[in-house]
Amino acid sequence: MAVVIGIVIALLVAGFVVLYASVVSGAETGQSPLAAFRAGWAARKEPREEVEAEPVDVSLVEFLRANVDEGSGYVQPEDLTESLHRARERAAELIPGRRRA
Repeated sequence: MAVVIGIVIALLVAGFVVLYASVVSGAETGQSPLAAFRAGWAARKEPREEVEAEPVDVSLVEFLRANVDEGSGYVQPEDLTESLHRARERAAELIPGRRRA
């Protein structure tokens, strides 16, 4: 019995997630969830024209040489200290009763 209840709860939660996703996506496009569903259902019968790109044959060495980045590949601590210090000061200002160190 507990397994059935767990499955029902999982299905309800999944349904609410799908409903929420459809409402959020509809808000971005300006369509209602029902209208978006109908448009998608009607479009399934009409095959879309697929765009195929030409494959590019490039060796790994050529690819890496074309995308080389000059400079150090590591993060330098000196680059981060100033921004971390400012972030710490801003955070300390937001905490009531916190004294500056």
